[in-house]
Amino acid sequence: MRELRYFLSNIAVSGVFFSTSLLALQPQTVSRGSMTIRVVHGPAQYLPENAVKGITCVIIVSYLYAILSFPMFFFYRSITLANSNKFGQYFTKRNLLITFIILFVISCVESGIFYYSCIPYNILLERVNRTTNIVEEFENNTMLLNQHLRNIDINLQLTTTATSQISSGIIQTQEEMNMEKHHLSLFGDDYSRNPLTLIFYGVLLLCHVLSYFTISICANFIMKTLKRKQGTMSQDTFLENRLLVHSVFAESIVPLLLSAPVGANAVLITIYENSLSWQEFLPTYFMSMVPVLSPLCTIMFIVPYRNAVVSFLTLKSFRGNSATAAANKNNDSDD
Repeated sequence: MRELRYFLSNIAVSGVFFSTSLLALQPQTVSRGSMTIRVVHGPAQYLPENAVKGITCVIIVSYLYAILSFPMFFFYRSITLANSNKFGQYFTKRNLLITFIILFVISCVESGIFYYSCIPYNILLERVNRTTNIVEEFENNTMLLNQHLRNIDINLQLTTTATSQISSGIIQTQEEMNMEKHHLSLFGDDYSRNPLTLIFYGVLLLCHVLSYFTISICANFIMKTLKRKQGTMSQDTFLENRLLVHSVFAESIVPLLLSAPVGANAVLITIYENSLSWQEFLPTYFMSMVPVLSPLCTIMFIVPYRNAVVSFLTLKSFRGNSATAAANKNNDSDD
């Protein structure tokens, strides 16, 4: 089970980066013809354009690293159960670490392709302003925010002393700075202008297809191998290995299943060229469920993890420590 901890710990770390970065962006994906425009609604909208694209690269690296790690785990388990002396000697702890590094490099290369496939901000802004009402909504929201700041400033000027009026001036200066610096945060790509976009989506599709088939084939092979060797192992060992396959398979298939509606949505948008309002938020909705549903699958199938979560939620360990402390105190009083 040691290798399982290696894989799950790496995937868990990538899930933390993925969910945090996605929460920072909260993108709205607007498609107009061959152009895909991502409008940032999260806290990252106040960051520079390169920083926003950098956060997106973190999302790509963490997501791609996870979906490539799962088929690697199933392939490793297949070789281990088959007792292949020819290939088993290569799956040592050191070689697994090298494999993780290779997967990470592949993910970084894919994110680099995305970074350089993005087109300039001015082109995106012109298309958004011409074909949607996003810019108008942004300006209205900004005006409401500035009006709210002015109202706060007026209230402070009416109810505070001359000293507080100085701080009121600071608020006014900060408002002016916000008006100058805060702009509609956009980034995107256009496959008619930059062919790197097609390479990026092609590699992403290839990784999903290879991961799905590798996981399915290896999981089926592992289950058949376990049934064939059931007579040579104890019942507990057989059940533990079968539970391991079921739990990891459920966790690994979640991102692939949730990516299917996103891919179907992208195909529809490409055919009809313009995205509808509900289609623009669908990728974020589905991808945001990956970091939640994948760990839940592991918790449901693996009993020690499930018991640990239940113990934490019910404060069982805290109550146990409190009861122990009370018993020790009673014993001391009796002495």
